[in-house]
Amino acid sequence: MSIARKLYLTVGIMALLIAVEMLALMFAIKTLSSVRTYVGGEGLWSKAQKDAVYYLQKYSKSYDEHDYNTYLHFLKVPLGDRKARLELSKAEPDLAVARQGFLEGRLHPDDIDGAIKLVRRFYWVSYLNKALTTWGHGDTLISQLQTIGGEVHVQINKPVRDEKAIGALLDRVSVVNEALTKIEDDFSYTLGEGSRWLAGIILTLLLSIVLTVEITGLSLTILVSRGIGMGLNEIIASSEAIAKGDFSRKAKVHSLDEIGILGRSFNDMTGKLEDNITALKRSEEELSKAKDQAEQSAIIKEHFLANMSHEIRTPMNAVMGFTNLLENTELDEQQKEFIGAIKVAGNNLLAIINDILDYSKIASGMIILEQIPFRITSVFQSLNVLMKHKAMEKSIVLTFTAEANVSDSLMGDPTRLMQILSNLVDNALKFTEKGYVSVNARLVTEDDDTETIEFNVKDSGSGIAQDKLSVIFDRFTQASAETTRKYGGTGLGLSIVKSLVELQKGKTTVTSEPGKGSVFAFSIKYAKAKNIAGIIEDAPKPSYETGETTLQILLAEDNPLNQMLVMHFSKNHGFETEVADNGRIAVEKMRAKKYDLVLMDMQMPEMDGYEATTIIRTELKSKVPIIALTAHAMNGEKEKCLNLGMNDFVTKPFDPKDLYSKITSYFN
Repeated sequence: MSIARKLYLTVGIMALLIAVEMLALMFAIKTLSSVRTYVGGEGLWSKAQKDAVYYLQKYSKSYDEHDYNTYLHFLKVPLGDRKARLELSKAEPDLAVARQGFLEGRLHPDDIDGAIKLVRRFYWVSYLNKALTTWGHGDTLISQLQTIGGEVHVQINKPVRDEKAIGALLDRVSVVNEALTKIEDDFSYTLGEGSRWLAGIILTLLLSIVLTVEITGLSLTILVSRGIGMGLNEIIASSEAIAKGDFSRKAKVHSLDEIGILGRSFNDMTGKLEDNITALKRSEEELSKAKDQAEQSAIIKEHFLANMSHEIRTPMNAVMGFTNLLENTELDEQQKEFIGAIKVAGNNLLAIINDILDYSKIASGMIILEQIPFRITSVFQSLNVLMKHKAMEKSIVLTFTAEANVSDSLMGDPTRLMQILSNLVDNALKFTEKGYVSVNARLVTEDDDTETIEFNVKDSGSGIAQDKLSVIFDRFTQASAETTRKYGGTGLGLSIVKSLVELQKGKTTVTSEPGKGSVFAFSIKYAKAKNIAGIIEDAPKPSYETGETTLQILLAEDNPLNQMLVMHFSKNHGFETEVADNGRIAVEKMRAKKYDLVLMDMQMPEMDGYEATTIIRTELKSKVPIIALTAHAMNGEKEKCLNLGMNDFVTKPFDPKDLYSKITSYFN
C-alpha cells in the first residue's frame, strides 16, 4: 500500500471513529433532552392537577360555572398524558394518538417524538418502568378526581343543594390530592435516579469512544511513521557505507510503498554505480598504459558523470519531493526534526553532486562563457536574496557595495560571476561565527571599451593559517582535516572559483590571518555594454489564455515516484494533470486533447522527450508551452532543449516554488 493510501486510510478511520463519537453524542443529547421533557411534563401534570383541585374546591363554594369550566380545562392535561401513556403501553401503539395525548398534556411539539422514543426504547430499564407504573397509579387517582368533580357538579346543580354531601365530596378530593402529591414525589425521584444512571452510561460510552479514537489515531500514526523512518534510515545507512567505499551494504526493504520502491531503486542505483566504478577503475588501469587510452578514459568519465547525475538526481527528486510533502502534513516535533534532517542531508548531497559536475565540466573544457549585457547591482541583489537567510540565522551582517566609478552596464557572463561570488560568500558565512561578511566591487583600470573590476569578499571569521594559503585552491583540499569534520564539503568550491576566474582571464588571491578573518579577491576584465537600456531586463514570456479556470497539464514521465510527486504538486496547486508514461503516449494524448502546458521528461522508453517535442512542434504544429523537467544537468542540456522548441528548463530535484512560478508565468 502506498504512503498516500496509508495516510488516506488513517484519516478515513479517524473520520469514521469521530463520526461514531458525534452520533453517540447526538444520541446522548437527544436522550437526555427526552428525560428533561418527562421531568418538565411531570411538572405540567402536577401543576394542572393542583390547579384542577383548587378550582374544584373554589367551585364548591362559589357555585360559579366558570370555576367548574376552569377545573375541567386544567384536568385536560393529566387526561391527555393518560391517553398517551395508555397508547404507548400497547404492543402496536398508534403514534398519532400518543402525539395528540402529549399535545393535550401541553408538551412542546418539538419534544414529543423524543418522549415517545424514550418510552419505546428504554421501557425495560427499571427506573423508567417504575416511573411509568407510578404514572399509571396517578392516572387512576386522576380518574377518581374526575368522578368526584362530576358528582360535585351534580350536587351543586340540584334544585336543593345538599351542603353535607358536597362537604363529603370535598373531603374525598383532599384524600385524592394527598395521594397524588405522594405519587408526584415518587415519580420525580424515580426520574432523577434514572437521569443519573443514564448520564453515567452515556459518559462511559463517550469516554470509551474518545479513548478508542485517540489510541487508534496514535497507533496508526506510529505505525505509518515507523515504516517511513525504518525505510529512510536504511537508505541513509547504505549511503554512509557507500560514502566510505563499501558498496556491499544494501538498504533493507521493509515495505511495498514509495519508501520500499525508493529503497529498491537505491539498491539498483548502487549496483549500477558499483559496476560503473569497477569498470571505470579497470579502464583507468588499462588506459594508463597509453596516451590514446587516457583520452578514451576521459570520455568514459564524462559519460559516467552524466549517467551518475541522472541516476542520482532521479531518486533524489523523489526523496526531496516527498520530504516536502511530508513536511506539510501534521507531524509531531520529533517527526519534524527527522524531516528537517532529511532535507538538510538531501540539500548537502545535491550541493556535492553539483560541485562534482561543475568541476568535471571545467576540467573537460565544456564550459562556454556567455557575452550578454548585465548589471553588477542586479547580481548583488540576487546574491543578497540567496544568502541573507543563512546570514540572519547566524546574526552575521552581510553587505554588498559597488564603488561609484564602477560601470553598471557591462558585457560578460553574469551566471558565472554569480557562481563565483556565491561560492566565496557561502564559504565566508560557513567559517564566520559572528561579525560580518562584506562584498565589494571596485574599478581597477578602464579604457574606452573595457573595465577591469576587482571583487573582494571579506569576513571576520576564523581565518586561514599562512602555510595553507598556497593549497586551498587545489581540488579536494581544505585547510585541515578538522575543517572537513566540522563543516563538511567536497573541497572543490575554491578550485571551481579559481578555474572560472581563470577561464575569464582573471586572477584570484587570498589574504588571511587566523582569528581575524580572510579576504578573497579576484579581478575580471569586462567589455562596456552599449545601448544597454531595454536590453538587460528580461524579455516578457509569451502569455497564453486558457479556456478553463483550472490549468490542464500533461506530464510525460516514466518514473512512478516522479509521477506521484508531480501529481501531488499539481493537486496542491489546483492543476489537473494527466500522465503519459513515455513520449509516444504523450504525442497520442496531444493529438486527442488540448492541454494548457506540457511537463516533459527527457529520458523515457519507446520515445524520449527530444523526439516527442519535435513531433509536437513540427507535425502537430502546437504552440503549447513545454517545460523540460529532467534529471540531466550537464552543460548544454538547457540550450539543447530550448533549441528543440521548449519554453523553459527545470532540473530534478525541482523546487516546488520554482516549478509553480515557471508554470504560472505563461498564463494571465
